Amino acid sequence: MNLEDVARLAGVSRSTVSRVINNDRRVSERARRRVMEVIQRYEYHPNAAARSLASRRTHILGLLVPDALSHIFSDPFFPKLVQGAIEGCNESGNNLMMLMDTPGATSVNQMYRRVVRGRHLDAIVVASSVVNDPVVARLRKDGYPFVLVGRHPRFEDTSFVDTDNREGARQAVSHLLGHGHRRIAFIGGPENMIAAMDRYDGYASALSEAGAQPDPELVVFADFTYEAGYLAMRSLLPRRPEAVFAASDLIALGAYRALREAGVRVPDDVAVFGFDDLDAARVAEPPLSSVTQHPEELGREAVRIALRLLEHPDGAVHEVLPVPLAIRRSCGCEEAEGAGALPRQPGVQLAGR
Repeated sequence: MNLEDVARLAGVSRSTVSRVINNDRRVSERARRRVMEVIQRYEYHPNAAARSLASRRTHILGLLVPDALSHIFSDPFFPKLVQGAIEGCNESGNNLMMLMDTPGATSVNQMYRRVVRGRHLDAIVVASSVVNDPVVARLRKDGYPFVLVGRHPRFEDTSFVDTDNREGARQAVSHLLGHGHRRIAFIGGPENMIAAMDRYDGYASALSEAGAQPDPELVVFADFTYEAGYLAMRSLLPRRPEAVFAASDLIALGAYRALREAGVRVPDDVAVFGFDDLDAARVAEPPLSSVTQHPEELGREAVRIALRLLEHPDGAVHEVLPVPLAIRRSCGCEEAEGAGALPRQPGVQLAGR
């Protein structure tokens, strides 16, 4: 079938069918309903090439994963982010193309020339905000529509959707301080990733509010991986921290292993708090307290913002998603869940311990 066939069966003009397919508002509800009935009955699919020529759009969004995120395939956060972006594209009638920013200037230049400047995409979602990312600078220079997952400290006029990393970390460390802990270690991600630095800032802010300052001996920047958490915790053990705030759940679970091997009990000897609230946090032993974020929602919102930029290119969008705490036994609380969990009292044995 073609547009003329749909128009004839629906009893409308060809231009009306085209407006319905492109979600143009200049169509009566009655005509839209008749066209959609024909499209659904005959399972009509518009020709993608013809549609692109008419609308000057490909209806394809790119999801760019920077080279700095080498752990993407081992971190459960990113598959959920991708799933959210796919759902956002499906809901809006678009498609998603994954772009891997492989190491080396030559590879980056080839990808940029072939895909971005070749206009194969309507807009790009950059999967994480990395300091000094050359692709972000190029996208800005070329005026290409793009959205960051994570704010950028220097490009305030760039659209982004982000988790409230600072506030989430601040609340988590404040919770540990509320248990009476003062020697609270921090295990963070790479220092070139803005989310890692924001979580450190939240950690430092909570200590400052309590009249303390970060102890450099208790701060380790590593990577958002299980192995990095394990090695960082091993290096921290001689410094005898009372609690640990890990900038990701994978880091926290790696720290669990190091503590367990050293015969250190969680939370009796060292309390632990993570960030992400992955499924693994709930089934860990003891269950891991964590800052909750929703990567699927980040992916969906990034797509929504990218599509909005295509209609309103001059209006930058900044969206920050809230991050409630999921309180579990690893921080020394009695209750299994809930931000209102009570600190564990001396001599109280937790269920399942």
